[in-house]
Amino acid sequence: MATGSFIDNPLMPSPLTADHLVAWQTWRQQLCQTGERRLLVMAGEQDWAMAQAQQLTCSEPNTLWLGQALGSQAATATNKFKTVLGQAYGALVVNAFSGLHPDALAAVAGTLMAGGVLILLCPPLAHWPQYADPDLVRYVAEPEQAKGLHSRFLSRFMQILQQDTQVLHWPQGAAFPTLPLIEKTPPWQLNSDRQGCLNDQQRHALAVLLHSARRRIPVILTADRGRGKSSVLGLTASRLLKAGLRVLLTAPSPHAVSQVLAHCAQPLVFMAPDALLAERPPADILLIDEAAAIPVALLLRLARQYCCVFASTEHGYEGTGLGFQLKFQPQLLRMQPRTQKVQLRTPARWSSTDPLEPLLFRLLALNAVAVTPTRHGKLTIRWVNQDQLLNDDMLLSQLFGLLTLAHYQTSPSDLRQLLDAPELHLAVMFRQSTPVAVALLISEGQTHTHPLTADLSLAIWRGQRRPRGHLLPQSLAFHGGLSEACQFHYHRVMRIVVHPDCQHAGLGSQLLTWLQQQMQPTALSSPAKPVLTGDFIGTSFGASPELIKFWQANGFSAVRLGQSRDAVSGLQAVMMLWPSSAAAKLQLPLWQGQFSANVHRHPCATPPLSSDSSLTGDDTCLIADSTCLVENDKAAIYQALTLLPPSDTRAQDRQIAHDFAFYHRDLSADQAALARFVASHTPLKPLSNSEQRLLAALLATGAQPTLVAKEWQLSGYKAAISQCRQLMQAFF
Repeated sequence: MATGSFIDNPLMPSPLTADHLVAWQTWRQQLCQTGERRLLVMAGEQDWAMAQAQQLTCSEPNTLWLGQALGSQAATATNKFKTVLGQAYGALVVNAFSGLHPDALAAVAGTLMAGGVLILLCPPLAHWPQYADPDLVRYVAEPEQAKGLHSRFLSRFMQILQQDTQVLHWPQGAAFPTLPLIEKTPPWQLNSDRQGCLNDQQRHALAVLLHSARRRIPVILTADRGRGKSSVLGLTASRLLKAGLRVLLTAPSPHAVSQVLAHCAQPLVFMAPDALLAERPPADILLIDEAAAIPVALLLRLARQYCCVFASTEHGYEGTGLGFQLKFQPQLLRMQPRTQKVQLRTPARWSSTDPLEPLLFRLLALNAVAVTPTRHGKLTIRWVNQDQLLNDDMLLSQLFGLLTLAHYQTSPSDLRQLLDAPELHLAVMFRQSTPVAVALLISEGQTHTHPLTADLSLAIWRGQRRPRGHLLPQSLAFHGGLSEACQFHYHRVMRIVVHPDCQHAGLGSQLLTWLQQQMQPTALSSPAKPVLTGDFIGTSFGASPELIKFWQANGFSAVRLGQSRDAVSGLQAVMMLWPSSAAAKLQLPLWQGQFSANVHRHPCATPPLSSDSSLTGDDTCLIADSTCLVENDKAAIYQALTLLPPSDTRAQDRQIAHDFAFYHRDLSADQAALARFVASHTPLKPLSNSEQRLLAALLATGAQPTLVAKEWQLSGYKAAISQCRQLMQAFF
């Protein structure tokens, strides 16, 4: 399907001739001999680009198309890229007209074998940053907000492509590109030894895995893509099975283990992680491939049940990013101190001279690292905007490397968000010219450019709409039961981080104080010197006593504590606010009182009451959202909260009860308010004894609708919720 004309006077492209295709195949064979891969950029109309790519890959049966393809050509949707992890392909076609998804590009490029070519289909490079890229929708609240956005990420991407001499370019209207000569070098070959290993690192890894498995010692095996970790797992399984050990294999999906099975000469049983925990079959060793794509809580449960080998790709393409490194590994080492760690660095799927991998690392900042700052020198704080990042790649790399330390779910898409997301602010603390701390904020709620409308705000409150973004106002309104939450303008601190060498010196508190000083009640900002305007600075992070005390010490007050735990951190989310405007300062105590009323209904909740939420203390844990690895002790979390006395919530409880009964509000979030309302009101339509007991069971503290449904012989969760709504309607 055509996507509109980019070319004013497009020339009819010269068709691919038989000579072109012969030259292409000969060139591909040369690439195979050197063990290298290349990138071919086809820039023009989508129909033209797809047609040429189809001709070039028609004789390559092992081709992956990511994004839209022609006719009956089999293709994988861009957002389904995880289904191909663990595979190996001879050619890749990435249709950027379907959206250039950075995580997808990083992941699928690692499946390309030596001699392969990654064919990138895109608009003409000069027009590409203005193209309505479907992937931009992921960084805005409403799809229409992506229209007209200029993509700095694509501008940088395009510049790097044009600067790299190894990239082939074929713009529409031009002749088929001249294929460069491949220097004749000693042929690169995948020569396996008698054990099936390709290099010394694989041999070492195999020896460590076999030795550890026989002594029931867990192993962490990490590597970038293409290093052969899956094949090492397969070789390990084969040897252990032959020796009579019971071996099981698991991964996020069966598709992810094809390379493991291909390298195992014995029958190897695969089971999904949840099935393993449910059935608990006996095993001497459990092999876990693509472990970073499995929630940390599940990995820890598997580690308690089995002796495991955890194999994971570095750079976190699988889904939980650095969670495997920052969250899981320290907890595993505390649980199993004898755990061994092995890393594969030498490429196995392609040669060490391959130019594609370093190109992708530059394109997606996968090699970004935080520069170690000097210990002395003057500290300065200033705003850094997205145009400055685009024009200073060294600064971009330093800041992205620093931000990577701040969160366990960092992925290549975060680079695009940093460059492209509207209403994003970046405050950076420098020592001399080196970044030592950074706070990343995003505007939400009643923002200047795309505020939440009254109709949308009401739909959010009632559970009818869940637009992308606007985390604080949406969650506070829908889950927190704060009906006015969508009426305010927030600046949410998405990440705040201090370089590890500079922590424990109060720099995180200094940075927050500076941000608070930047808040102004009226719009005084200018492009040269931006100043925050709005009602609140807010934050949402995995609750731990240390982090709660840090934010409270900086004047932030808790207004919501999540009911469920994060799959990676295992922590509940807590939301905290610091008020700036007069309206915010009046509203916040009311929200605190309502939150306090809900908290005191919890059996673990006995927090100290105070009218002053300021505490003493220093910033002992400054990487918000992720650093603290303390187990989620609910009692300790409640004790750390400093709350106002519970307020009179009768009016708000009535509104919550009505909209739960007649709309789609959430039972788990509203249980406290519903219980208070029911306790103080008589239903207008009398309820039978059985109905009263069912309602009481559903509104009991910590009640789980699924278990209540089972006890009351209802069909399931949805039936229990439906019954609860019907019973609540009797009060109106």
